[in-house]
Amino acid sequence: MDFSLSSERQILFDTLTKYFRNEYSLERRNEAASSDLGFSRDSWESIASLGVFDALLKPELGGFGGDPIDIITVFEAIGSGLVIEPILNSALMSSMILSHGSEQQKAISQAVLAGEARPIFAHFEDLEQYEIHSVETQSTESGNAFIVNGTKSAVRHLVGACHLIFSARTSKTSNKKDGISLFMIPLETNGLTFETFESIDGGRVSDVTFSNVRINKDSLIGKKDQAISIILEAIDTGTLALCAEALGIMERIKDITLNYLKTRKQFGVPIGKFQTLQHRMTQLFIEIEQTRSAIMNASFWFNDSVETRKKYLSAAKYTVGRVGALVAEESIQMHGGMGMTWEYDLGHFAKRLIMINHEFGDEDHHLNYYAKFSS
Repeated sequence: MDFSLSSERQILFDTLTKYFRNEYSLERRNEAASSDLGFSRDSWESIASLGVFDALLKPELGGFGGDPIDIITVFEAIGSGLVIEPILNSALMSSMILSHGSEQQKAISQAVLAGEARPIFAHFEDLEQYEIHSVETQSTESGNAFIVNGTKSAVRHLVGACHLIFSARTSKTSNKKDGISLFMIPLETNGLTFETFESIDGGRVSDVTFSNVRINKDSLIGKKDQAISIILEAIDTGTLALCAEALGIMERIKDITLNYLKTRKQFGVPIGKFQTLQHRMTQLFIEIEQTRSAIMNASFWFNDSVETRKKYLSAAKYTVGRVGALVAEESIQMHGGMGMTWEYDLGHFAKRLIMINHEFGDEDHHLNYYAKFSS
């Protein structure tokens, strides 16, 4: 199986990597991450102007890419730059969801591509944290409206968003997969409140509460009670993107660590001359390449059946979690104490790498999924 990029995608990857290395400094990123917004609006608009968002979506959705390999190419570059802007949620997942909506909702998706709008998708709740079908937020019909009550947990980049896209249960059924719908409402809607706090890897996350929120029926995205397939597609695509982001971070950590081993001296020689450290570094090289293979294999099967897609996607996400922890731990140990100082780049990359393991399912969750679909 050939995992090499086409010439066009290689040019896209090289262009993005160069931009993030030259124009997106870690100091600028950390300053934006600690702001009230949690990212830089200027950087968001600049990235949009490069056409990055268009590369994530298929032509029928207004983009010019959208294949799994396109998504991997973009998000590996995003990982290498430790980009904190909400490209995953707003530009990719939210735009995919809105493509199933009304013409007015689709128009917002087009505004996202131009960097002029930023909706945010919220799905997961406290109960059964990673189970996609576990939706307890209720949306009850009342005349020409819906009344929404419930919560959503750890929603990234909600502050400053234009709209909230969320899932809610609109019918009680014996099958948890049925009776779920999607809605989009302005963030200033009455009864919608959220508590925001700083994430360990930078940026802002929010817990959202719906308290008798009254919304119009035209807030519904797609058909009532039939949103689960849309949600699955968006989250699976987001999971593939996260895996690619983690790969980009691993490659950057590898480069940082290798450079350190070549320049740090003990007993008059670079510590990279010591055989023990050479063995440890070699093991990291092998594990990162295995991760790349797992991600590319998941992309190969991504457009197959849902079961096949989830099987290989879970294998990739499990590998990302396992190898990510190893890469973060080994690289920090080879650096010593300076590896986790705020002033040095490595610690920031390592924290984001560890946090990716806990988004859209951790190692244990995806190992169980892989076993389920392999039996």
